[in-house]
Amino acid sequence: MLSSVLLRDALELLFVIAVGGMVVSAIRKLRRGEIKVIRCEECGRPTSNAYPICKHCGAPRPTDSV
Repeated sequence: MLSSVLLRDALELLFVIAVGGMVVSAIRKLRRGEIKVIRCEECGRPTSNAYPICKHCGAPRPTDSV
């Protein structure tokens, strides 16, 4: 029983380290400017590349801005 608890704790620690590494990596990329924020031309708010219209104002996004 003790070994299963130790295994579970070790796996949990590895998950925490992995998630922490992803957060640090994302913050570094943001600071270096490697992540580009797509903004709506109409309202100027951040929007998604996945949808053809802005979710805030409903304006169509140009297809060549990807």
